[in-house]
Amino acid sequence: MREDYLVVNGVRTRYLEAGHGTPLLLIHGGNFGKEESANDWDTNIEDLGATFHVYAPDKIGCGFTDNPKRDTEFVIGTTVQHAYDFLEAMKIRETHVAGHSRGGYVATRLALEHPEMVKTLTIVDSSTLMTPPNPQYNLWEKEAAKIPDLRQRVRYLVTVNSYSGAHVTDDFVDLMVRIVTLPKSREAVTKMEGGLKHQFREDLVGKQKDTHERIRAGGLKCPTRVVWGFNDPSATMERCGIPCMNLVLPSVPKSEMHILNHAGHFSFREQPTAFNRGLIDFIGRYSK
Repeated sequence: MREDYLVVNGVRTRYLEAGHGTPLLLIHGGNFGKEESANDWDTNIEDLGATFHVYAPDKIGCGFTDNPKRDTEFVIGTTVQHAYDFLEAMKIRETHVAGHSRGGYVATRLALEHPEMVKTLTIVDSSTLMTPPNPQYNLWEKEAAKIPDLRQRVRYLVTVNSYSGAHVTDDFVDLMVRIVTLPKSREAVTKMEGGLKHQFREDLVGKQKDTHERIRAGGLKCPTRVVWGFNDPSATMERCGIPCMNLVLPSVPKSEMHILNHAGHFSFREQPTAFNRGLIDFIGRYSK
């Protein structure tokens, strides 16, 4: 797994890369200034790199990638545009795409807006695609604020949204702590908490309806796979997983759903072998 940086439409962007051959874009979850990054996929990249040329960028305003340049750009559409601009900057004309959580929404919009670019789509545990922002995260943030040690606070926020904490290694925690203490991460969080989160929510909720309508109208032209953790405590099967299946499968002829047991919101990390083998098989069947 290699780390590099690229200027994407004026935004210095960090990405991870592995393998050779057919491109596969992995889009992580999380929001501006939070602990998520391309390293969310570090349990998957090397294995997938044996079959694909894997690219996993830090989304704009996340990880070690620069923040949006203007306050008006702290919206979900900016993240979609950044993903597209990243592919353009890398001169990738066609790619398989998998997105987790908020990245699942980004991956879906990318497939809807640029169908010529996306060969297959995999949506992983994406509440953002299905519902307004989940208040459960606010409750966990309040509990985390009571924990004085930053490392334990970050560990808690990932573990509480998982089936178990086994995938939350010390190295993973170290990286997340580095990210949330970056000046640009603190700036993004301050902006969001200072009022931009309302702008973000209004934009997202408005676009969700449009996204669902476009999917029902046959807007997803590529084979599409929905992957969910059976034990996801935030984007639960009942609230999000089954509704996502009922949205996608009737509307996309070449589509399927795969449920991973003993897996929470980070299902691809908690069951990496099953996730990787399933993704490779899915892409292989629909790429012939």
